[in-house]
Amino acid sequence: MDASVWVAAVFGLAGTGVGGGLSIWSSAIAQRQQAVRAHEERQQVRASTAVEAALAELLEVQRDARRAGPLDEARQQLLHERVLHVQVLMQRVPDAALRTRVREDTLFMPLAPPGDTRTSQERRADIMLLCADAIACLGAYLRTEPLPPPAERLQTLRSLWPFGDIGPEESAFMYEADG
Repeated sequence: MDASVWVAAVFGLAGTGVGGGLSIWSSAIAQRQQAVRAHEERQQVRASTAVEAALAELLEVQRDARRAGPLDEARQQLLHERVLHVQVLMQRVPDAALRTRVREDTLFMPLAPPGDTRTSQERRADIMLLCADAIACLGAYLRTEPLPPPAERLQTLRSLWPFGDIGPEESAFMYEADG
């Protein structure tokens, strides 16, 4: 055999090897991208499911706040439990601004600031307002819209508290009701 046949054979094998290697490499890259997309989709599904469950809890809080009568001990305990459940559900949501807004809204629901002079009807109305704001924010997230601006009454309600900023999630805590 002459040298040109050997050279052609070597180049043919080298070309096949390089082509096969590139094919395997591109398949591996495609699989990684698919795995990343699948993970992101699973996270989005978990977040959407959590947001829908949080919406259901907030609608229950709002429905309970509409009932006549003062917040008795049992209703206050139920409010605390629902707020805590919403707080846990919101940890699955990747949007930090949404988590913060809903966290602030829900933290103000069961607690009264020092020296609170609001009547029970005003407190119930404020709970409904806080629920409405959190519900609007969660709905905007599900529709992939920007968060709505807070109502002026929310700013007034937040000014009742002795602290201006609740702080980051890592520094937030809630007391459970005694009983």
